[in-house]
Amino acid sequence: MGFILDLTETLKTPAGMVGAVVVVGAVYALLKWVFAEHPDDEK
Repeated sequence: MGFILDLTETLKTPAGMVGAVVVVGAVYALLKWVFAEHPDDEK
């Protein structure tokens, strides 16, 4: 539980917000890449 409280405190700082945007962007890109249709996939 302490970890979550530390995380929310970190997100209140400018660097924490930048870090959160980077993490969300990376997760979004990964999911988009994983679920994308690949042309060489077997149908």
